[in-house]
Amino acid sequence: MNSRDIAFKILYDIIVNKGYSNIILNKYLSNSDITDVDKNFIKEIVFGTIERKYTIDYVINILAKSGIENIDSKVLIILEMGLYQIKYMDKVPDYAVINESVNLTKRYVGKYASKFVNALLRNYLRKLNLIEFPDQNNDIIKYLCVNFSFPEWIVERLLNNYDKNFTIEILKSLNEKPRISYRLNTLKFSPLQFENELKSKGLHYSKGLYYEEAYYIDIKNVDNNELYKNGLIQVQDEGSMLISKILSPKHGETVIDVCSAPGGKTTHLSQLMENSGNIIAFDKHQHKINLINKNCKRLGINNVMTMVFDSTKVNSDYIDKADKVLVDVPCTGIGIIRKKPDIKLKNYTKNDIDKLNNLQYLILNSSSKYVKKGGYLVYSTCTIGKEENFDIVDRFLNENNNFSIVNLTPFLPDILRPYVNEKGYIQLLPNINHIDGFFVCKIQRNV
Repeated sequence: MNSRDIAFKILYDIIVNKGYSNIILNKYLSNSDITDVDKNFIKEIVFGTIERKYTIDYVINILAKSGIENIDSKVLIILEMGLYQIKYMDKVPDYAVINESVNLTKRYVGKYASKFVNALLRNYLRKLNLIEFPDQNNDIIKYLCVNFSFPEWIVERLLNNYDKNFTIEILKSLNEKPRISYRLNTLKFSPLQFENELKSKGLHYSKGLYYEEAYYIDIKNVDNNELYKNGLIQVQDEGSMLISKILSPKHGETVIDVCSAPGGKTTHLSQLMENSGNIIAFDKHQHKINLINKNCKRLGINNVMTMVFDSTKVNSDYIDKADKVLVDVPCTGIGIIRKKPDIKLKNYTKNDIDKLNNLQYLILNSSSKYVKKGGYLVYSTCTIGKEENFDIVDRFLNENNNFSIVNLTPFLPDILRPYVNEKGYIQLLPNINHIDGFFVCKIQRNV
């Protein structure tokens, strides 16, 4: 099976079978017979096709006489892959892309469908400069959706929070290739020891933008890297690291992480506590709990107790027991699209968002019961917009007058302090802060 066959199968499982991209990729790319060069090529096609799907589908709909809705799902994915390679990848000649696409169609659909694929891709090359794209003066939402390849619900969300020009900046930044940051496990190495280790291995690196335990390292396949396998590093964005820093757990405290999988923040909290005290980590799925336990073992962490629990409910065993509570709720994930472009495949309706907002509020409200008098709670998401962030916190504060906002400024590096808003919250943005788009606020229980 060649690289394009694998890319096709991965895309089919993600788009049609609604699989999670990280799980599907691991399923297909864990084969040791696939070279790193081929793995990178496959990933580029997969992520690129997903990232630009909205734009590509717009073009296909124009070129297909009977419309895109009448195209077989397998044929559509092959067309999307082909157009992505022709439109966005320079390294492969157009004729080779068309030939490979035709052959893919013959193998997975049939000879008749291959003629359609061949005709449409060649037609695109002939009419490349004749295809009309939406005019921003006539329909700004459609213009932004097609030109930057985002579904309408995301564009509408951003325009509801920012003006047109700033929205364009955010959309551009969310299409950029992300830098992967790694968190040094300071339970095992100091930064100086770690940097000497990197130099001895000939690995190129740069320091984090905001935190000394953050590193950008030239690692091709982290799962097979000795630094990772030996528990010296954890993949984690600096925006995610910020959340644990703001919660600021102390040595010996009791901390509850109510939505803890896959464990990046949980294990960071343990580092900050120097593997002392108690961290109780909830998640509603056993397989995700297993992942947290696996990460803790790899990193040498033993102060975390995991538990399968639905955090929309209240666990009576922990009422008034926690010094600190982390509430990193499920969200739309707009802020991490650079790393998870399959978020663009979701089609959230207003009703879906309303249900999600209610879930977020329910988790926040339930989790607040664990906070001791004088204790703290951090509410966070990896999305952008007041709908899942400011509005949820404001509702909670209006209905719980024994809690109040804590200004984040003392917990932030100097460079991030100007981004704290007048209420004391912070919304990180990829176009401004050059990390993932996280929202964070800290709340104290007063009585």
